[in-house]
Amino acid sequence: MTNVSRRQVLAATGVGLGIATAGCTGTGSGEERSATVFLQQSEEARAELQREGQQLRQQLQSGNITRQEFRSQVSELQSELNEELEESARTEAESLGLTVEDSITAQGSPPLLLVSGSPDALLDYVDLDIVNAVSSADRFEEIQQQQQQQQQQQQTQANQTAQQSG
Repeated sequence: MTNVSRRQVLAATGVGLGIATAGCTGTGSGEERSATVFLQQSEEARAELQREGQQLRQQLQSGNITRQEFRSQVSELQSELNEELEESARTEAESLGLTVEDSITAQGSPPLLLVSGSPDALLDYVDLDIVNAVSSADRFEEIQQQQQQQQQQQQTQANQTAQQSG
């Protein structure tokens, strides 16, 4: 008998629900589908981030770098790893015959992709370790709108601050 952890069951259920929500369980009619794909760093990338973060913390504690330099370097490392993640995800998608229609990258978070292609190819894509979850294409648009609203609010606040200090 195979022991399956609760986490594995929940992960499989989550992916299954995501696939159903994304409409990837069609009749196999060859219709193209679109889905929002939530990416996650590989174990190797997470380990690298942890190692580098620990080294930077040691430099901060010993006074070799400032808190500002620490934040900047951690942010830069996260950005580099996210760029590599997105590039890898795009390459994998193309190898399966999928098209990456759009992407969203928020500061410090793994990218989201809007991917389209055959339901079978989307199902194969979900099996990749770098795919954390899948949802409907509508979810991508919702997240994109939320991000645009946040950017507009930040710009408005920055303008107000500049006017008050000027």
